[in-house]
Amino acid sequence: MESNSGQAKISKSHLKQEKYSISSGIAIVINNETFESGLKLPDRKGSSSDAASLFQSFQELGFEHELLSDASFEEMKEKFEEIKNDKEQLEKTGCLVVALLTHGDEDNVYMSDRSIKLTTVMSFFDTVNCPELVLKPKIFIFQTSRGEGIGRGVNVTVVRDPNQADGVAEYHEYNKSYGVPMRIPNEADFLAVYSTSHGYRSFRSTDQGTPFIKHLTEELRNMKEGEDFYKILTRVNRKVGIGYQPNIPRIDVTQMPCFISHLTKKLVLSCKN
Repeated sequence: MESNSGQAKISKSHLKQEKYSISSGIAIVINNETFESGLKLPDRKGSSSDAASLFQSFQELGFEHELLSDASFEEMKEKFEEIKNDKEQLEKTGCLVVALLTHGDEDNVYMSDRSIKLTTVMSFFDTVNCPELVLKPKIFIFQTSRGEGIGRGVNVTVVRDPNQADGVAEYHEYNKSYGVPMRIPNEADFLAVYSTSHGYRSFRSTDQGTPFIKHLTEELRNMKEGEDFYKILTRVNRKVGIGYQPNIPRIDVTQMPCFISHLTKKLVLSCKN
């Protein structure tokens, strides 16, 4: 397998930090509601309210922000290349957020004209293609279905149980020397946030948008100073996974969001103006 050495330069102090240093950020919200006829995909009515709410959330956080509507693959690529080519801006940027609200399946998302693999979307900003963002958090939010499955869940009876102590695992830091050359994985510092679990549908109301974006934007607005982003996402998981009950006649269904983290530090979105 071909190996890439990369051209990024990072300081020892940056490596040693336990929390990402975020003084500024870039947020791109891509909202695809209508699609070319050849794709035979229905309109995503109600998604504009999600996009506006999410856009406002990152605006309030002080991110440089932009909203793309019904973007083709080339339009998305052009925007990503524009961000990558502004080296001076990227050097100052502490965090990148890309939110994609669209149709999807197990491994792909749809632009207005074609499908594209999830991994391809994220690879635009990996360590090889965008070294200016090495060791900076790159958050990808996917409000899409990820298959045709319907989460059924089970009925449970909640009872009081005795307190149990949590197990505590030892943490071993294997690389204590930062003065020598080291490799950063291409996948490092990515956080992929999904509205539903792999293989399952994601629900949307034509009037109120999606439960996932609704709770995510609420949690962003209400997050405490210095709060780890993991805690915010976990609350969203709980509110959608346990609290959301879609009104579908004769079928009991659920929706379970999830996130996959390759972050290497604590993430606090604190770049408010």
